[in-house]
Amino acid sequence: MMRCEKKRLAIVLLAAIFFGGLNGPARAAEFFVAPGGRDDQPGTREQPLATLAAARDAARKAEAGPHRVVVMPGEYFLAETLELDGRDSGLTIEAEPGGRAVLYGGRLVTGWQRDGDKFWSANLEGVKEGQWDFRALVVNGRMPQRARFPETGTFLNRGTWSLPLLPAVAGYWERKPTEEELTTMPYDPQDIPPTLDVRNAEVRLYHMWDESLVGVAKNDIEHECLIFSSAPIWPPGALGIKKYVIWNTREGMAQPGQWYLDRSGGRVVYWPLPDEDMAASKVIAPTMERIIRIAGDSRQKAERITIRGLVLQCATPPLKPASFGAGGLEGALSVANAKECVIERVEIANVGGLGIAARELGDCRIADCEVHHTGACGVKVNATGTRFSGNHVHHVGVYYPSAAATMLSGTGLVIDRNEIHDAPYSGLIGGGKDHLIEQNLIYRVMLEMHDGAAIYGNLANCVLRGNMVRDIAPVGEGFGVSAYYLDEGAHDCTIERNVSVGVARPTHNHIARNITIRDNVFIVDRDMALSFQSSSACTFERNTLFAPGRITVGQPNGVKRWEGNIVFRGGVGQDGSPQAFTIDDAMPPVATPARKSGAAEAARVATPPPLEGEFTPDQWPGKIYRLDRDISRLPACGPPVLLKLCYDEQYLYVAVTATMFEPAEISTGATWGKDDGAEIAIAGNTPDGKPAVFVIRGYAGGTVESTADGGAPAEAVARLGQTVRFSVETIKGRSGNAKGWRGRWAIPLEALGLKPQKGAKIAFNVGAFCSQYGEWHCWEGTLAENWRLAEGGTLLLLP
Repeated sequence: MMRCEKKRLAIVLLAAIFFGGLNGPARAAEFFVAPGGRDDQPGTREQPLATLAAARDAARKAEAGPHRVVVMPGEYFLAETLELDGRDSGLTIEAEPGGRAVLYGGRLVTGWQRDGDKFWSANLEGVKEGQWDFRALVVNGRMPQRARFPETGTFLNRGTWSLPLLPAVAGYWERKPTEEELTTMPYDPQDIPPTLDVRNAEVRLYHMWDESLVGVAKNDIEHECLIFSSAPIWPPGALGIKKYVIWNTREGMAQPGQWYLDRSGGRVVYWPLPDEDMAASKVIAPTMERIIRIAGDSRQKAERITIRGLVLQCATPPLKPASFGAGGLEGALSVANAKECVIERVEIANVGGLGIAARELGDCRIADCEVHHTGACGVKVNATGTRFSGNHVHHVGVYYPSAAATMLSGTGLVIDRNEIHDAPYSGLIGGGKDHLIEQNLIYRVMLEMHDGAAIYGNLANCVLRGNMVRDIAPVGEGFGVSAYYLDEGAHDCTIERNVSVGVARPTHNHIARNITIRDNVFIVDRDMALSFQSSSACTFERNTLFAPGRITVGQPNGVKRWEGNIVFRGGVGQDGSPQAFTIDDAMPPVATPARKSGAAEAARVATPPPLEGEFTPDQWPGKIYRLDRDISRLPACGPPVLLKLCYDEQYLYVAVTATMFEPAEISTGATWGKDDGAEIAIAGNTPDGKPAVFVIRGYAGGTVESTADGGAPAEAVARLGQTVRFSVETIKGRSGNAKGWRGRWAIPLEALGLKPQKGAKIAFNVGAFCSQYGEWHCWEGTLAENWRLAEGGTLLLLP
């Protein structure tokens, strides 16, 4: 018996040492925080702490956890951001069940006094000195509108940036705008009052899917220009969009419920609503961008931290453009370098920037949260193996009209059962690969901006399944809106069993490939457009389409298979009277486009453009063209291929820029139709004066050749090949990888049997083969080889 007792004791001692040392296993501790607490108390329920920072510090000092901080019902005004890091791994911070714990990232504004007949103001220490600045305010539980000038609508600036827009893969513009072009906005002097206080004024420039909020450094009254203190995303007037609004000035105080921060006077000014008593009103001004920040680092990630049941309100963004989707700002809840963390049942509202901004997450979960009334994007997450589920995101973009409701990117995300609505831009912007986007309800998005969708993204190997989209209509002029929109570089995605109701363009695919769209139901109340712009190898099968008007397919050569679809169309006549529907399963017919009627123009130059090195519009003047057709004359698929032409007394100069998605795999061989390259076909004359078609090819690997494919005599072909000059360069992306190539030719006019006659019209064509997509890009589709110039295009030598 004694032996058994000794043996049992030994086992107990070994277990104690193994699991927790001789002092016993690690035990979790609880710390309570309450509005009436004190930080010199132990943090028990009976003697709670006053601040979350004190509770965090107490948990750090306690034995190994996991520990729990319980936040009792009430309001908490944080003096600084609550910072959590790897030392807090395993910590849970949650509201007491059944209670409402609100954390404010700001301070109460008191001391209100009348400011004229309508306004009230309160002095704020540090504002005049530039130590405290904000562009959000919370008044009686809501975010009021900032002073806005004009009261409704927009002004129109007189900016003249007129370069044509290129796809993002091509860099948007042929050249970058200068700092002066970005920061100088000419205006109509009738719009800008001489009393404008530039220290207070902030200008919002509207672009297409973006907008920029910038400060004002100077009002140049003599030249009728505002000079910005920082650069917007695009120059004033780009794309012909000249709309702008001035915020935060006294002139913009046009109706009750508005406010502005008077930086010159060091005060905040507010116009109360009719039922608001300033003596009894609760006004909170933000003092921070982040209310809670969880941030690990490369040495120690923040792991297994849980934030549950809290309410976060009142935070401010800095003065800068909010970037794409208004996702370039910080979040009231910020998470970075985190693993296996949980954000659950958190409500975030009335914050000037993002609700949640998270990056570099692994295996985390954001669930059952409500994010609403944010100034910018609602939620932005970059993660791996993370789930975003059961959240309600709505009424975002209060201060930034380019705001998407959610922006979710990374690898292997599950985005399911979320309700998303009332956003000025897209509902869900996705990026990355291997995501499942399933059973989300999205409605009333795209309320202000263009070129977006309920679900939009540059996605790869993703599945969009069982989502419901409704009530999205275009506003004003722009690039349109869609329900499901896969953009530049998207590939190998499946869009299945989704519903779209009331969206005129239910699916839009732009420079996408291998997209499968099947078993969806698309319903509109008039015309419907399906779009496969510059896309290839798409499948459209077993979908049900219902449109009382016409159904059109944009760029049908992007669809390799159209099968088993049920099409209900034409139930309303042109006069609006009902008529019988046409019910069939065929793709709407598309006629072969006619030949181009316009010529490609070559500018005359006094100085030969460089064949190597810098490539700028001043060195290579003239228009920039797209090789936008395939051999069939239907629009070309894949990233754009660009063309520039000029000439002098001796040479015709040609530059072809083939853009590709980074990292590009450029095929550098010299086999035509297999490797990346371009050919120029031009009508000339042999030395004895007979007409001939010359063909010059240049490959991305550097090979140049003159061929007899066009029928020119061998001797003339050889002579041209010996005198043509060619250079090639790889175009690098931001990461240093290849994102395309550029070839430049100097073709001697004498070898072509041509003279540099101003106004001459010459039969010609240019074609390029892009191995990344396996597609042709031609100036004109000849229905055969590029050099069959009887079906080709025309080159015009400008004076």
